[in-house]
Amino acid sequence: MKVAVITFPLINNYGGIIQAFAMMRLLEDLGHEPVLVNFQSESKLKSISKFIIKKYFLFFMSRFKNVTLTLKNKELAKFVDVYISPKTDPIYNSQDLKDYFRNNNFDACVVGSDQVFAKMGYTHFDNDYSLGFVKDDVIKLSYAASFGADRYQGDSQQIEFHKKNLNRFSGVSVREESGVNVCKETFSVDSIHVLDPTMMISSSYYLDIIAADKTELSNNNELFAYVLDSDEVKTNAIQKFAKNKKLSMRQINDGNASADVISMEKWIGSIYNAKHVITDSFHGCVFCIIFNKPFHCYINRKRGADRFFSLLKMFGLESRIIGDNISDEIIDWSTVNAKLEVNKSKSLAFLTIHLV
Repeated sequence: MKVAVITFPLINNYGGIIQAFAMMRLLEDLGHEPVLVNFQSESKLKSISKFIIKKYFLFFMSRFKNVTLTLKNKELAKFVDVYISPKTDPIYNSQDLKDYFRNNNFDACVVGSDQVFAKMGYTHFDNDYSLGFVKDDVIKLSYAASFGADRYQGDSQQIEFHKKNLNRFSGVSVREESGVNVCKETFSVDSIHVLDPTMMISSSYYLDIIAADKTELSNNNELFAYVLDSDEVKTNAIQKFAKNKKLSMRQINDGNASADVISMEKWIGSIYNAKHVITDSFHGCVFCIIFNKPFHCYINRKRGADRFFSLLKMFGLESRIIGDNISDEIIDWSTVNAKLEVNKSKSLAFLTIHLV
C-alpha cells in the first residue's frame, strides 16, 4: 500500500526528525510503501531566488533537492537526506499540497506524530492537518497525533470544519491520554491512545545510526543534559546532581536558540552512552525508556506538559519528574519493558486494522 506521511516541516529539532524517521520505518516494516510529504516553510532563499539568483538557486535545487532547506544545521540536514526517504519534492504551501495530491495517487494518508493536532495546521498550511484535501477513497489515519495540551488550541471557529474532516478518518489515534477526551468532546470522534512511533520500531535501527557515526562518543561516566529551555536554577541543580554522583556533565539544547548543535547520530549516541540523562524533552524521555537509561526530567510546560504526564504514567515513571529535589529511586526496567511490549501490541493493532 502506498502511504503518504504528513507531519511538521523538519527543522533543527531532534524529536521532530527522529519521529518522522521512525514513522517511515514502521510503515515499511508493515509492508507498505511510505512517502514523506516534504513540507517546508516559505523560505527567504526561495523569495530571493525569484528576483536575484534564480538561475543559481535552481541549479542548487536540482543537485540537492532532497535536502530540507529549513534545517540550519548541515549534519541534521544530511541525516534527513540520507535516512528519511523517499520524500516528495519540497512543498511550500497549501496550494502546492493540493496540487501534489491531485497529481499523485495514494492508497492511504497518515498524519502524525508530533503536535499536528494542536491547531490542525502550520504556517502556510492552515487547516490542512485534518486532511480535508484528501479524496474520499483514500484511507485517512492519524497516528500518535498530539494536541500539545488537554484541549484544541486552534480557533474555535474552525472546530466544525475539522470535526467534519476527522469524521472521514478510518481511524484516529493520539499520543497523549488527554487527546482521547479532546477528540470525543471537541470533535465527536472516537480515538485510541498509542505509542509514539519512535517506540514502535526495533532499537537496532537506532544502534545502526549510532554505529554509522565514526567519531568517538563520550565515555559512559557522563551525565548528558538535553535541556531545551535552560535557566540558572536548572543548570545549578543538574551540576549539583552530577557532582554528587561523580559524573562529568555535558549540556545541549535543540539548536534553535544556540549554535550548539550536534548531529542526530551523536544525539542518539549521547543518550545511549550516558550514565544518566536529565532532560525537559519528550523525546529525550522516550529514548531513555527505549535504551533503559536512568533519567530524570523537568516538565516543560512551555512546550506542552500533557505529553510528559501521559508518557510517564503509561510506564509508571512519575517519580522521574524533578520537583524540589532529584530522586534517587531506581527504575524497575523489567516492569517498564513489559508495559512497553503491551502498548506496542495495542498500537500495532491500530495500524494493521486500518491499513488494509
